[in-house]
Amino acid sequence: MDLPGATPPVVVTADPELLARVHAVTATLAVQPRLLDQPAEVRDVWASAPLVVVGPDLAAALASLRLPPRRGLLVVGHDEAPAAAVRHSAGLGAAVLTLPSGAEALADAVSGLAGRSPGSGRLLALTGASGGVGTSTAAAALALVAARDGTRAALVDLDERGGGLDLLLGAEQHEGWRWPRLSGARGFLGDLHGQLPVVEGVDVLATARLPDSGAPLTGEAVGAVLLSLLRSHALVVVDLPREATAGAAEVLRRAEEVLLVVRADVRGVAAGREAARLLVPSCAAVRVLTRHARRSGLAGAAAAEALGLGSAGVLPHDPAALAAGERGEPPARSDRSVLARTARAVLAQCLPAEVRA
Repeated sequence: MDLPGATPPVVVTADPELLARVHAVTATLAVQPRLLDQPAEVRDVWASAPLVVVGPDLAAALASLRLPPRRGLLVVGHDEAPAAAVRHSAGLGAAVLTLPSGAEALADAVSGLAGRSPGSGRLLALTGASGGVGTSTAAAALALVAARDGTRAALVDLDERGGGLDLLLGAEQHEGWRWPRLSGARGFLGDLHGQLPVVEGVDVLATARLPDSGAPLTGEAVGAVLLSLLRSHALVVVDLPREATAGAAEVLRRAEEVLLVVRADVRGVAAGREAARLLVPSCAAVRVLTRHARRSGLAGAAAAEALGLGSAGVLPHDPAALAAGERGEPPARSDRSVLARTARAVLAQCLPAEVRA
């Protein structure tokens, strides 16, 4: 697996016992990681390393460097002192595992370097500036059209009050895990493909509709699930709630781009301005997806211009999509539909060519 020219994973620790435990895992995979015992040296490899493993002994020093967020970041500690690893995970935005019990999870993370780097998929999040703008329908259409065009896609529902995206997709009876099954997730998970309901080629992780479905999702659980999906899928589309939650904050921190769905009228733009004020400081990039109703007061991308943000496209009024939803059919099922054509145009803007390929 140590191929010529391949970039090795990086291990940042001065703890010889922890290093021995990490090497015990990587040696079985014929991978020789690069050891750094000075946090400042990480700057040079921060963007290029496919995986960075940090020991609790140097985690605080690394966090003090205030490096930009990245995927493929693990705080790895000892089974005998798990709190030390957990304590530093939030500051770094990293997943957590301990050794030797987490050896299989670490091996899973390292073995991903032979193909796609852990977390190398693209994360696209959607949120509505106000209710009733069709955010969930748009998110589902993007994932379904991407899958139809050959992109391995997952659709994640984080709107715990939205009734469940599986219902919108007509998949409420499909077997597979929903969020309650993963609410305790932490560290690195295995490939979730095969565990989640599948709708027309899209792996769907929906919320539950039961009143006793558990406590609100934590940022740690959402982060662990996202890391897993981004290792195995080229595109992960997340339907965010409008209210601030720990899970939503984790998505906003990791997403390459957030699409703010704004209704194309005066009240919609006013709501969009307030939403953008909260979103922009938390995101790498925010663009406006305009929801153009039959009698919208603004034309085209005027809502994006009014908010001073880039436009991701316009969702025109599509009566067929509303009727399909009432019948329990997935949106954008027909390539000739307005919604499918719009979703494909949005994906062409948001996804690099290598992801679409």
